[in-house]
Amino acid sequence: MTTTNVLASPLKINNLEIRNRIILGPMAVLRPTADGRPSDQTIAFLTRRAEGGVGLIIVGGSVATERAWRESPFSPNVRFDKDEFVPDLKRLTDAVHAYGTPIFAQLFPSFGRMGVPRNGNWISSASPKPVNMGAGGLPDNLYIPGGRVTPLPKEASIAEIKELEAAVVSAARRAQAAGFDGVEIGAHMCYFYSSFISPLSNQRTDEYGGSAENRARALRDAVAAVRAEVGPGYPLGIRMSVNDHMPGGQGPEGFAEVAAHIVEAGVDFISLSEGNYESMGENVTSISGNMLAHGEPQAFRKALGPDVRLFLSSTPDPKQAAEAIDAGHADASMLARQMLADPDYAVKVIEGREQQIVWCDHANSCLRRLILNVPIACHKNPGMGREDPGAKRSSFAQEAIVWAAGNRTLMTLADKLARMKQR
Repeated sequence: MTTTNVLASPLKINNLEIRNRIILGPMAVLRPTADGRPSDQTIAFLTRRAEGGVGLIIVGGSVATERAWRESPFSPNVRFDKDEFVPDLKRLTDAVHAYGTPIFAQLFPSFGRMGVPRNGNWISSASPKPVNMGAGGLPDNLYIPGGRVTPLPKEASIAEIKELEAAVVSAARRAQAAGFDGVEIGAHMCYFYSSFISPLSNQRTDEYGGSAENRARALRDAVAAVRAEVGPGYPLGIRMSVNDHMPGGQGPEGFAEVAAHIVEAGVDFISLSEGNYESMGENVTSISGNMLAHGEPQAFRKALGPDVRLFLSSTPDPKQAAEAIDAGHADASMLARQMLADPDYAVKVIEGREQQIVWCDHANSCLRRLILNVPIACHKNPGMGREDPGAKRSSFAQEAIVWAAGNRTLMTLADKLARMKQR
């Protein structure tokens, strides 16, 4: 089959059929209102990608609990933690559905080891282990001189784990009521659920630590509870790390073994996520097909079989993605940065106009903005972040922060400016 035929073919996810195999992956770039409702810019950004032909949109940077809203390092976020937000979320799904595009909600119960302690509240994780950012390498054009170690989290109690589980169930109910076509539970990078699934971050000795089955327990129980709430036909998945890429960490076979315990609870799909904040160079790679080269989708397919849909990430080369899907290693290609650079990537691929694609050059100015909590923009696409005509542009001071963060010798200045902005 040709690249176009493979990527243009429909895909069933539980009872939902999406029209093609190109997915807009979740990103914290949506610029919601200050109190966490989808803004006109949120809707304009997503509908522009729906207009560009993607088969599915997954909304990222969204929180399932007030705690996640409070501790988020990327605020503000789209909120699913209160019933009062449902009408605004419905306005978002209605706008995307007008283009015939399904939309899933990604739900975070807590940011775990990456959370920010605020107002006397502390962060928690599977075990009291901080994140050493940059320990395993950073993405191109991102510098953190001297590195950064996050605050030490406390070990989550069993009562806390169950409380967050119940909150995720409530958030999934709200997502379904708001018209979202499916939900994805975030268990990747260094966030709360991801801290349980790898021995790199889980040193517990109770029923949530030790064996692969025990390390799967918190997420498996959350999946089972959400499945009971949303029903058997509603698409439900997880975004899951596939390789720590760190000494003492877990490789793809180990993550796949954990995943095998989780999918039994009712998982329809897994969005595969490479590396974590300690190995960001692998997570935000400049090489298409990095995940395939490491054999990670292959390991998950071998462990899980063909019924669980696997979403491949970081493979913007359409030929590579199509070959992986045709070979059975994955079922769809999920893209993020490339969709910032060219919102029409999907339709260009499907219509055989690859020579017209505006390619992401992996300069990662978008990532520097995200880390510094500056409104996201893309130097390859001047319209990114301004899809809504009323969207505010970044201030001169904000642009100075981003520029300084891209210069190795001026990162200290950027950090000072960012801290001043937060005061």
